[in-house]
Amino acid sequence: MDKSSLNIAHVVCTYPPYRGGMGGVAHEYVERLRARGYNVHVFTIKDQEVEQDPHYVHRVPGIIHIGNAGVLPSLFHRLAGFDLVHLHYPFFGGAEPVIVRKAMRQDQGLIMTYHMDASASGAKGALFSAHRRLLFPWLMNRVDRILVSSLDYAKHSALAELDVMDRVEEHPFGVDLERFHPGEETGLRELHQLPHHLPILLFVGGLDSAHAFKGIPELLSALEKLISYRWQLIIVGEGNLKQTYQDLAQQQGLSQRVLFAGNVSDDDLPAYYRLANIHVFPSTKRAEAFGMVALEAAASGIPSIASDLPGVRTVVRDGDTGLLVPPGNVEELSKAISLLLEQVDLRERFGLSARINAEHLYDWAPLIDRLESTYASVLSQQSKRHY
Repeated sequence: MDKSSLNIAHVVCTYPPYRGGMGGVAHEYVERLRARGYNVHVFTIKDQEVEQDPHYVHRVPGIIHIGNAGVLPSLFHRLAGFDLVHLHYPFFGGAEPVIVRKAMRQDQGLIMTYHMDASASGAKGALFSAHRRLLFPWLMNRVDRILVSSLDYAKHSALAELDVMDRVEEHPFGVDLERFHPGEETGLRELHQLPHHLPILLFVGGLDSAHAFKGIPELLSALEKLISYRWQLIIVGEGNLKQTYQDLAQQQGLSQRVLFAGNVSDDDLPAYYRLANIHVFPSTKRAEAFGMVALEAAASGIPSIASDLPGVRTVVRDGDTGLLVPPGNVEELSKAISLLLEQVDLRERFGLSARINAEHLYDWAPLIDRLESTYASVLSQQSKRHY
């Protein structure tokens, strides 16, 4: 396979500088594949003006743009000339023209990374439900390979309702083990005026409505029960719900114990993990399908307290690299936090095990090797299913 002559398109609803798991994974794939000599381009929604985009990042205007969805019919023509299209799903309004093109041009390879089930309430939830009934089976039937971050999640997702598991492959996401590593972080302690021996809890995630399932209200309620313990919570992230969470912390008497650090640059983020003793990851819904932040914490040598959700529990091993608690259970979350606050040896042992686990399973290099093999397989074989 001549890498330089192979044209690959990644299609994704968000892309950096927007902070989000799907766009972050797509970015890692694109940059690492390009570093190996592939000609890779990105197609995403034009939702903002971005200065100094690389020439291979294409922001496509949509007819309609709602949240992270947008109707992009021009994708059908823009993807002409590509040998392989790698679609990141869900992408409402972007997936459909990609699949239509595949239905008409079966010689173009099509791979999908299925990141998560789309879930919402109200009118948006009704729309997602209709899409799942009417379009979802049609979409999935036309994809050559479906990649999932864990088979555990796939078996509990909408994919399990379809006859597609013969085309499903497990492709965990990776972590940069050089960028995220264990170590002392004195600079940030001084910057935030934190006492040297004060245990630090860290939350990293979006504070916007799209990430309302991240569990911050539950986390604050759990910490309200631990007011007699010594701890400081640092929340890294930004979004339209930030003020709501700040008000909630104040109402619960935690405003002095919770530091909202806002957006942290990519360069500074690893230092926040090294500053922390415990990473908290209390997501409440299955929209959380993997947990890149838990991987970053593991690579940094700190344990995670996470919700026992499909996919997440493959990254955080209960009693080995951290602790799992029932989603939304404030009492159990509080108990888990108190246990790791009290037992310093235990949390340090979990942190060491988490780093070793990250090195063995989540190093990007062998994971990109695996992705290359899947690309080669799709390009060299006819699809096994019948239209």
